Amino acid sequence: MHFPTLEDAYLYYKEYGRQGGFDVRKSTKKTDRYGNILAKYMQCSRGGNPYANKLRDSSGNYVEGPSRRTSSQRCFCRAQIILKPAAIRGFVIMGFEEEHNHPLATGRNKMFLRCNRNVSVAYQDFIVDFGRANIGPTRAHSLVKEMTGSYDNVGATISDFKNFSRDVKVRIEAKDTDQLLSKFKTRRASPDEGFYYDYKLDKKGRLSGLFWTDVIGRANYDAYGDMISFDPTFRTNRFHMVFVPFTGVDNHWKNVTFAAGLLAKENYKNFKWLLTSFKKAMGRAPTTVITDQCKAIKKAISKWWSSSRHRLCMWHIMAKFPSKIGPKLASNKKFVSKLKDAVYSDHLTPVQFEERWEAVIAEFNLVLNPWLSKMFSICAQWIPAYFSDIEMAGLLRTTSRSESSNFYFQHFHDSGDTLVEFWSSFESAMDRQRMRNADDEKKSQKIPLTDITLANESDAANLYTLELFYLVREEIKSGCYHTIVESMFRDDDCSHFKFKDVLLNDQVFEVSLRHCDNHVICSCKFYFRRGYLCRHSFAALHQCCVKTIPHQFLKARWTKNALQEHSFLGSNHVDAEYDNKERRKLKRTRAWFEFKSLINIAWDNEEKVDEILGTMKKMNNSFSESTRAQTNNVVAHRADRFIPPAEINELRQSDLVASSD
Repeated sequence: MHFPTLEDAYLYYKEYGRQGGFDVRKSTKKTDRYGNILAKYMQCSRGGNPYANKLRDSSGNYVEGPSRRTSSQRCFCRAQIILKPAAIRGFVIMGFEEEHNHPLATGRNKMFLRCNRNVSVAYQDFIVDFGRANIGPTRAHSLVKEMTGSYDNVGATISDFKNFSRDVKVRIEAKDTDQLLSKFKTRRASPDEGFYYDYKLDKKGRLSGLFWTDVIGRANYDAYGDMISFDPTFRTNRFHMVFVPFTGVDNHWKNVTFAAGLLAKENYKNFKWLLTSFKKAMGRAPTTVITDQCKAIKKAISKWWSSSRHRLCMWHIMAKFPSKIGPKLASNKKFVSKLKDAVYSDHLTPVQFEERWEAVIAEFNLVLNPWLSKMFSICAQWIPAYFSDIEMAGLLRTTSRSESSNFYFQHFHDSGDTLVEFWSSFESAMDRQRMRNADDEKKSQKIPLTDITLANESDAANLYTLELFYLVREEIKSGCYHTIVESMFRDDDCSHFKFKDVLLNDQVFEVSLRHCDNHVICSCKFYFRRGYLCRHSFAALHQCCVKTIPHQFLKARWTKNALQEHSFLGSNHVDAEYDNKERRKLKRTRAWFEFKSLINIAWDNEEKVDEILGTMKKMNNSFSESTRAQTNNVVAHRADRFIPPAEINELRQSDLVASSD
């Protein structure tokens, strides 16, 4: 037989080996003194000396290296073909050794042959995409197996998937920071992205801070950014940089991420840079910010966000109680109940809180506990009784918004991720968060069925999003069923009520309603904390036959279409068309599901399955011929197609400038 090129001969022998049950590799060659090939050897992959790479001492004995469980598939197999040049005919086989000295692969063992294993471009896409959702190569292989029907149909082993994932990491690692910053630079250059980023370096030229946000995050901040929370305690990558998401509450009572940052260290200098970057990107500091007890954060906020009210997160403080007072007392139900009655109550005045706190401390002999004394000294920074005039939108309550945000992002990140992988996973997490928001927006366009016949419940159903409507409806119902009028009188244009709240141990609250504009004031100050009216206010409105919610008490941030109607950026970019890369990816996904649908239609019909196979084989041959040369010439490494080019020199020059600043 003769072949036009050595590559054609290799592919033919490789296919011969695949059908026969053995792998093939290219071996040595003989050349003349001018470098012209005289003979080329291609042999069974199990040919050769298994000890060829072992070191020998001066006596010729093998030197024992470190104790490792290693093995070799080589066993001196002599099966091979030898080719020589044949002028215009290309290369001709001048020698053929058929016999093997080892068993050939049969049955299911054939799937482990290298010639039968190929991490195709489609599988490479799957591995990279699954990685964005924090699904490793092992689980990715299992999912592909379920999609294809069996391990035999996958065409690659778990080790192949792991090796490709490793190749991507290794390829990224050498130029990790440059690639990420280059990607950020490309996005910022796009006029439709509205992307903003900033970064800083330490004295050694290493990345010490990174901040970014996009047009959707900035639009969300404009609509819901009056209160934010951030908790820099979540380390997400192999460089142990701290991940800092800036979190708020959207009009569906869900977490929304405005921006994010990475910091090498949690110190004042880095927090100063992060806060100034955030303010520069967003145009203003938030009204209220909730953090943990980090001193560096407190110092940075007081100086660089001086107009913001800084409060401490209750969740972080209450989580420390078991370690500060001991497990025995922390498991005492009576103590825990009394403590929560003092700490968590929204309706206490500062004097009432202090009385309850001191009573609990005295009853359980905790007067000398230094940590409790310290927490009491700063109670104005974390106890709701002191925040009656500040709208907190649920940021200070028992569940930490920052903690739940960190928990959400943990599902997408791994501590061994490179920065490029971290960013890819972050984008995937944001896609899910924004898809959930879009779903909530769609659901909120529906009008929920009302439980009671009060007109202001129907008004709330038309104004508020679905989640907020359910919260407001509870207040309306409680105003009807759980408040009792103690007394009422009218003077001039105002009506004054005293309501006994059955749900709060018959505590009495005073409500005043001005009839000219239906302005209502309640002593519980619930509206200032939550942004919607309390049960006592709804009871007063009901008593005065007011059938709608007064417009001055309708917070824009809780209404339907709040983002579109109340953000200066609007939502023009939210539903932007896919760029070329995303459009191609979407088409590949659709093609895959169309193929699966076709298989499901054919299923047990052998004629239809044969027709599908025949068509696919023709397409495969056609595509392979046209793309083989292009693939070999363009892509130097299989992982390179997933890694964007990095403008290393340009970025390093700008790094030096940023570092000096």
